[in-house]
Amino acid sequence: MNGMRKRHRFGLRTKLNIVLTVCILLVSLGLVRTTYTVYSRKVDSFYLEQAGRASRAVARYYIFDDYVSYLRRSIDNDAFREVRERAAAANDEEILKEWMQRQPPSPVYQTLLEDYGDKLGEEQKASYNLYADYRMLCDSVAAAKTDFMIKCAYIQYVADGVTYNLLDPDESLLVIGTAEAPIEALAEYTGNDRIPPTVYRFGDDWLCTACEPIMEEVNGEKVAVGQACVDIDMNDVIRERHWFLVNSILFIAALTLAAIAASMLLTRKLATEPLSHLAEGATGFGRGDGGFSREDVISLPIRSNDEIGDLYREIRSMQERIVDNADQLTSITAERERVNTELHMAAKIQSSALPKQFPAFPGRPEFDLYACMAPAKEVGGDFYDFFLVDDDHLALVIADVSDKGVPAALFMMSAKNLISYRAQMGGSPREILEAVNVQLCEDNRLKMFVTVWLGILEISTGRLACANAGHEYPFVRSGGGAFRLLRDKHGLVAGAMPQAKYTDYTLVLSPGDALFVYTDGVTEANNTAGEMYGMDRLEKALSRVSSQTPKEILQHVRADVDAFANGAEPSDDLTMLCLQYRGPGRGDKEPS
Repeated sequence: MNGMRKRHRFGLRTKLNIVLTVCILLVSLGLVRTTYTVYSRKVDSFYLEQAGRASRAVARYYIFDDYVSYLRRSIDNDAFREVRERAAAANDEEILKEWMQRQPPSPVYQTLLEDYGDKLGEEQKASYNLYADYRMLCDSVAAAKTDFMIKCAYIQYVADGVTYNLLDPDESLLVIGTAEAPIEALAEYTGNDRIPPTVYRFGDDWLCTACEPIMEEVNGEKVAVGQACVDIDMNDVIRERHWFLVNSILFIAALTLAAIAASMLLTRKLATEPLSHLAEGATGFGRGDGGFSREDVISLPIRSNDEIGDLYREIRSMQERIVDNADQLTSITAERERVNTELHMAAKIQSSALPKQFPAFPGRPEFDLYACMAPAKEVGGDFYDFFLVDDDHLALVIADVSDKGVPAALFMMSAKNLISYRAQMGGSPREILEAVNVQLCEDNRLKMFVTVWLGILEISTGRLACANAGHEYPFVRSGGGAFRLLRDKHGLVAGAMPQAKYTDYTLVLSPGDALFVYTDGVTEANNTAGEMYGMDRLEKALSRVSSQTPKEILQHVRADVDAFANGAEPSDDLTMLCLQYRGPGRGDKEPS
């Protein structure tokens, strides 16, 4: 028995130590992550709130929207751009300053000049200009920067998707009106909207930026004319977070090493020896030729009242049940093989009962037909049939039994033989179905029934007499046109009530006309999403092959159904039959 033991790369004790170590490491990593996340969120929330408060204060309390709106209109024109370009080319902000000093001040100051201009001196009047407005705004923004202890405070505006600088007390005058380089972290904000406090990396620095829209009342509505923006230096915050992370890792690493050492000591003597005995005993069960006997049932000195003891007792009980059921299992396996063989033979018998030779009537050029049946199980309940009643009459049958499997196959064979035998005796489809229905109802203890469509074609005239016992509606094609659904007269399914009556109806087929009949396995085929193929898809599939031969039509429909099912298991038998009438005296013969 010892010779049968497999050599393991890792023992149980090693595996337990590995599992416990991994678990402890995962818990430690979780603790590090949790403490770092809580600390980071607490610190970040303070600066995020500070940035949000600062941007709102600048927009609402430190500046006047009239001045911002007037400054934007003053620089958002070609005259200002030309002056700024000259000043930038000369790297001389005095050129831009002199131009702004020549521009009138904001409407507020203009009103003051109009009202009190006679009381002001010329030098004082000259001090009221666009540059003075700009400096006043810069001083207000700079005061906000000092009050809130932030790195930067500035005003910008967005036009046509581009962000422009309006003023920045820390920058040269030449920066006014220049386009701001896009920031990827803020790319989703494309207008003069509120930008919530956002932490991002800008070059080698970490910044927290927040923007608040500057609103102006225009025609009774509030319109955003710019953004008051603030930046907070986050480099010290990031460094402090990193130090906290390092200290947390060192502290938890020490605790982790201690926990791992303790777990190894505690698991050193856990269950390895009794489990080793249990493995040795289990390997002897069923050795040799694979048979099981009472001598092979393990008997080990394991008395522990824990999971290992439970495992030993369960394995011993299982082995005893295996010994008790070995003969029964062998018998069941043999019986199952016999049933599978019989099912396979039944499928072959059923398949051989259906016409499979095509062309079915090589010597009859007046018509062409093709049929096929694919059972959902090994044996199915659908069937089709066609045969010459006499030299001028061709019988066509398609049917669907209410069940599947062997009972349906037996009922199908009975129904097929009864219909064939009764049709050979002559009579209309109605008379044939009524006679067969009475016979199927006799001693029908399983209460099975069958839907039947029966047609008898008068070959010389193209007259097709039909009757329908609860079967699917047929499709008819006239000449080279498309197939159309024929809602014929339905009777009760055959085998349900012996007194059921059926109705004949007649179709007149001209040369080139065709008939397509099928079972509900076609229209009720499901795909993997649970959708049914349906009548509309069938009609569209037929319309695409209206001018082809019966065999090509059935092959196309089957391919369309398979493509729709997309690998889903069929729930019902799939049976189809197609007839093309060529007309009497047709000498040439199209391939089937």
